[in-house]
Amino acid sequence: MENYFFDFDGTLCESRDIYVASVQKTFEEHGVKVPTRAEVYGAMGIPINVSIARWARAGHRPELANRLFEEAMAEYNKLEDGMVKVFPGISKLLTELLLAGKKLYVCSSKTHAELAHNLEMLHMTSFFTDFVGADEVVNHKPAPDEIELLTKRYDLDLADSIMLGDAKYDIKMGKNAGCQTCACTWGAFDLAALAAEKPDFTASYPTDILSF
Repeated sequence: MENYFFDFDGTLCESRDIYVASVQKTFEEHGVKVPTRAEVYGAMGIPINVSIARWARAGHRPELANRLFEEAMAEYNKLEDGMVKVFPGISKLLTELLLAGKKLYVCSSKTHAELAHNLEMLHMTSFFTDFVGADEVVNHKPAPDEIELLTKRYDLDLADSIMLGDAKYDIKMGKNAGCQTCACTWGAFDLAALAAEKPDFTASYPTDILSF
């Protein structure tokens, strides 16, 4: 492989509990049915505003969707700098891939600005040639838009490329784009759903990827 497309949340870093705390607090404050931890975990991989709109409808308050999203993200922003952590083994993996001459990218359900902030805060920006947020494409995961944008921008060969992620949406996106896929189980919530997508590779620890 020459080109590596990484998901961010749940693959490069652990952030799920911040999303859970932010969403649950906001929904509770507005008296809307609170999504369970499992529901929030299961939605990781698609943009959070899409999930919040769905949960608002389920709580019979669709008119609150935008406000719930804005307040949940404000709460998330207060917590993230102190709580987002890079998974063990990730820095070594990225360093080894760069030393081997590989090109690294990030495809995320966050916005470009949010992703840029996280990468800078975690001192990870220098690892990546580029990164794409969900706000830069028409269709979010599992559509292949983010990979296709990077492929066109850098004239990449998908035959030598791999999408790595912890959620079924990441594997579906890679398959839809026509590249190889890797299920990253160290941050995965639903291992059965991930395996059901039949990824080309499965890694239980980041440095396992070096053997592909």
